[in-house]
Amino acid sequence: MKYLIFFLTILYVKISAQNTTVDVFKPVPTVSYLSTYIDTPVDISTGVPKVDLPGFSLPTQNKNININVNLSYHSKNAVRFQQSSDVGLGWSLMNANNVISKTIIGGPDESAANNPLMNMDVFQFNDVFYYNAFGMSGKFVFRKTDTTNAITVHNLGTSKEKIEFTNSTTKYFDILKFKITDEFGNQYFFDKTGTASYNKGAYYLSKVLDAKNQEIITVEYAEYHYTDEQLPFVDYKPKRIISKGYGEINLEYDYFPQNRYKSNSTHMSDCYRVKKAELKDTENRLVQYIDFTYNEILYYKYSVMNTVTYDTTVLDKISRKTSQGNEIETYSFTYNSTGTEQNYGPSANFGFDVCSSDPEPVREWTDNPKYSTIGTLSTMILPTKGYVKFNFESNQYYFNRTSVFQNPFTGSTNTSYFHDKETQYYKLITSSDFDTKINSTFTFNVTPGSANNPDHRNLVFCFQVIGYDPNPLLDPDAIPVIALYYDNQYIPYEADAYGRMYVPVGLPGLHTLTVGGNTTGVGNFSVYELTDIDVSNHNYKSKYGARIKSIEYFDSEAAALPSKTKNYIYKRFSDNETSSGTLSPHLSILQNSYLTTMYGDYEFNKNIVYKNVKEVNADGGYTKYTFMGLDDWYAADPSNAFSYLEDMNNSGLLTNKEMYNSTHQKVASENHEYTFENLDVNPFTVANSIGYSSLYPVHVKKHKIINTLFFPQNRSVTTSSETLVNKNDFNVEYTKESNDQGDVTETYYDYPYSKQITKLLNKNMYKNLIETRTLFNGEVVSKTESKYDEPSHLFPTSVLSQNLLTGSMATQMTYDHYDAKGNLLQYTTKDGVSTAIIWGYNGTLPIAKITGATYAQVSSLSAAIVAASNADALAVINNDETAFLNILDNFRNQPGLSAFQIATYTYDPLTGVRSLTPPSGIREIYIYDYAGRLQKIVDEQGKILKENTYNYKP
Repeated sequence: MKYLIFFLTILYVKISAQNTTVDVFKPVPTVSYLSTYIDTPVDISTGVPKVDLPGFSLPTQNKNININVNLSYHSKNAVRFQQSSDVGLGWSLMNANNVISKTIIGGPDESAANNPLMNMDVFQFNDVFYYNAFGMSGKFVFRKTDTTNAITVHNLGTSKEKIEFTNSTTKYFDILKFKITDEFGNQYFFDKTGTASYNKGAYYLSKVLDAKNQEIITVEYAEYHYTDEQLPFVDYKPKRIISKGYGEINLEYDYFPQNRYKSNSTHMSDCYRVKKAELKDTENRLVQYIDFTYNEILYYKYSVMNTVTYDTTVLDKISRKTSQGNEIETYSFTYNSTGTEQNYGPSANFGFDVCSSDPEPVREWTDNPKYSTIGTLSTMILPTKGYVKFNFESNQYYFNRTSVFQNPFTGSTNTSYFHDKETQYYKLITSSDFDTKINSTFTFNVTPGSANNPDHRNLVFCFQVIGYDPNPLLDPDAIPVIALYYDNQYIPYEADAYGRMYVPVGLPGLHTLTVGGNTTGVGNFSVYELTDIDVSNHNYKSKYGARIKSIEYFDSEAAALPSKTKNYIYKRFSDNETSSGTLSPHLSILQNSYLTTMYGDYEFNKNIVYKNVKEVNADGGYTKYTFMGLDDWYAADPSNAFSYLEDMNNSGLLTNKEMYNSTHQKVASENHEYTFENLDVNPFTVANSIGYSSLYPVHVKKHKIINTLFFPQNRSVTTSSETLVNKNDFNVEYTKESNDQGDVTETYYDYPYSKQITKLLNKNMYKNLIETRTLFNGEVVSKTESKYDEPSHLFPTSVLSQNLLTGSMATQMTYDHYDAKGNLLQYTTKDGVSTAIIWGYNGTLPIAKITGATYAQVSSLSAAIVAASNADALAVINNDETAFLNILDNFRNQPGLSAFQIATYTYDPLTGVRSLTPPSGIREIYIYDYAGRLQKIVDEQGKILKENTYNYKP
């Protein structure tokens, strides 16, 4: 069978400027996924839906840190030709990879900075570093001083994390390790360095110490050593995340060396694939585990007259199971394999993706917006067998298509006519079967032009011969061929390597097609014409990944209709044909001398903020969101042009939210107002089209929200709230709430910075709330203050409150004793009554509270219950606690404690409370199901006091 595809087009010359770009490279695929959550937050303004699935949770000895390992999906991590992570395309195992990663701009900073030929007068650091660790996240860049070339760190967010680094002593710039101290004084050590492309690509967390320098978390890694171009490399994958005294989360991997992207670029997957995640107790006993099952999808790319097939890993299923292997719950997934519902025109190199026999339709995969959603999440099947259906579409941003342009062929001035997928498509104008024994001549008509559509028609002929006479052919070259006539004039052509013909056809009208040759045959042909639509109604471009179009929730696999739907529209509220999407000002790359901006121009590095989003419910009710971006702020006041706010750049700030019912009546609204303030930090430098500029970071100092509820008969109720943030510690220092009756409630907050508590500030402890003062209509109604008077530790020593009659402050409670772990052992109330707390389960959980006693009075009597609790910690889940409860009862009944009120507690440490016995002695017993969820509470006779049932809701 022989295929011939013919393209007939008017000669057209397009002159385009050469675009110089700088490469953007994320060295480690899995850890680089985490940076997407910072640059493109999950938000309705970015078109990224929130898709999270539970994993495992472990407490730590510090209340401000929890180890929550869960699955999260981000659609921007699933853009075409993106590498998949170790849990599949688009998915991240959050808080498993705790790491500082970096995005390389142009080339590694180390290579340029350490080059002896580099002109340091013009050199500037470009790479962007991202940190993620157990919920703490942010990004930073390095900068050098103009005079001494000293290296400093610049945090690009509004937080007080303290970033320290250890540099090489033999090179100007070669970072060996990092230490980040969070706002509670906890210290994160990133000193495991993974190497990529001969430079450090990531710095992995090895341990976390609290403010007292006690180790609370340890991370152990599997090390994978390999050689590339005769140089040794090492990868690190977390295998054990250990919470001291509580348990651990273990990860197992499969290794696929063929996926190593440095040696084989057709495998678009991480070399490592999470096989299993396990939750274990302190005795290394399995509590639960999750199995991961995978599949793959294929991408196609045209390269040098050849089709290259790429494969990438997708997550197929996760199954949570008990330690005995019984299934608790399963989620499974499918992914988009056909692209968007919307069709787009072909590539500028004529007709691809038009003819089914075209050998090159895959060229479209690289730049046609229709295929921007290939690989995105399509359905998530729930444990109940109901499912959620996700429908993504191409991102779009505003682009003015109504610019005036002179047509080079007619000289007329009309709408710009450069090739455009958004406004041009191929329309079928005729098709027919042919049999040269019966008929070999056909006619068709080309559509005339219009004011906005000049007489320019690119015709595509799809010609297929499916039979010959004689068969087989005696002469292989004697096959039917196609000829085109216009006004009886033969139009010559030349075949390309694929047998396609490029023939200029300048005018509309009647055309004749003749099938002939040295033999007879049968087949079919189709004729398409490139058709233009009115570009004034399409002021947008489709590019840079995918956004959510709709989410549908089905109660069962057999359900014909969804029980709930959400549809998202991103057009301007004032113009339904214009996209509200705007490219973030500081997410584009330009090059000038040795200076570059921070970000790249690849599809997954552009960020779009949608200023208007309409969320429509199934019942016809809807919500309209309006956001402000940096460009709006710059336009409102040109003096802001050199200011920078990370949140506004990445996702915009919500300015208005309006809710309507199905009859288009407004039922509620929110209006947001912001006041900005410059930060007392040095500016950072970025390049622009005329050189480079310094950007000055700002923060939101004041945020005011006005809420209005609307009722029939033009009635409404309005309330407002205000929040002020202190730029020195980024804590809320003042709130104000007002109602339409004129009542005003104000609250003032003080933290270590405003109170200048040096010992806390020296440990970077900015988040400890020190004082709260509340006023109602101008009168003080409460005031409390926590004291930190003991120099030997960092814990509060007392709480004071104000006497509203006298205005004096009086002690309400003193915190008398702590143990080495920071557990409170004794407190005393203002009436002089002390309460002692006994900690068990290796000092992790309170097992007895004795009201009326000091810790000194009871500690010597508690040895037996502490030892019994430590033994219970070694027992299996749901063990028989009768013996332990008897020991607790014996403790409660000791003669020396008869004057005190005693409550006791038992636990399954990784599940929850097992029993609670109050001073009355009426015990409650807590019973959990096989999944570790509280099922019911019963008394000692088994009578049900409370019962819970669980249902999965989409």
